[in-house]
Amino acid sequence: LSSLITCLEPVITIMSVRRVPWVTPNHSRPMANRTRRTRQTRTRMGSDGDFVPSFAGGISPERFAANSLKRMITHAAARIVLKQMEGIAPQTGTGKSADPGAADVNAPHHHTDAERNVANIANRQKLLQDMLTDVPMGADPNEWLLELARKDGLLAVRVAEARKGYCQDGFGWDDVRRLCSEDVDTDNQTLLQAIMQEQYGGSDKQQSAQ
Repeated sequence: LSSLITCLEPVITIMSVRRVPWVTPNHSRPMANRTRRTRQTRTRMGSDGDFVPSFAGGISPERFAANSLKRMITHAAARIVLKQMEGIAPQTGTGKSADPGAADVNAPHHHTDAERNVANIANRQKLLQDMLTDVPMGADPNEWLLELARKDGLLAVRVAEARKGYCQDGFGWDDVRRLCSEDVDTDNQTLLQAIMQEQYGGSDKQQSAQ
């Protein structure tokens, strides 16, 4: 029996190593940290078992897409808030405030609270429109929101809350997956047809010319 165990020991060792292919355990760290580390460093595999390399900076394709979506959702949230303010303030047919002095909240002709409220909304509407037009959102939408907060903190909070609500309840996540899948299928078919045309259609033209 001892000789059999001795013969099987290399096999047992190899099987044990294969079961933990990602990281070397560090028993000096808490279990939660080791588990999180294992999840971050494990080899990523696609749905068909292909290796999925990380992008620059070590981020996954999913994280890269999430960052892009967050920037787009932040921009959409700012547009949502802008549209809400347009609906609150009195509007003309051209989309501008019917009050010619609404751009100045401290204008002397704003005698009532309602007038001052309309003027305040008009000011914030103009500020948000200028931010969307003149200030690029860049790679990190939080930097854009911080810049907005330096000018109007409540408006920045409102955009952030609109972003959260749109992300959770308004954005069509299933539609994104469906549309992307459909586009990839369609583009692949178009690409294959173009390749076939280049490879075989071109050969036929050369033979005809000869």
